[in-house]
Amino acid sequence: MTSELESKVEKYEARAARCEEQAREAKEKSQQNFYEVLAGYYRNLATDFRNIIEKRKSA
Repeated sequence: MTSELESKVEKYEARAARCEEQAREAKEKSQQNFYEVLAGYYRNLATDFRNIIEKRKSA
């Protein structure tokens, strides 16, 4: 189960990194903002899964 959660962390971190890259490459401010918000969303998901993993390890 932990390996599944860790793969989700990696997946969401990779998506966040791609969104951050797209934000840097965006020509328009609205696109940049969109990708920055989306990157933050994916980073938060990764953090949530990391927290779940830590709670399960300590339980």
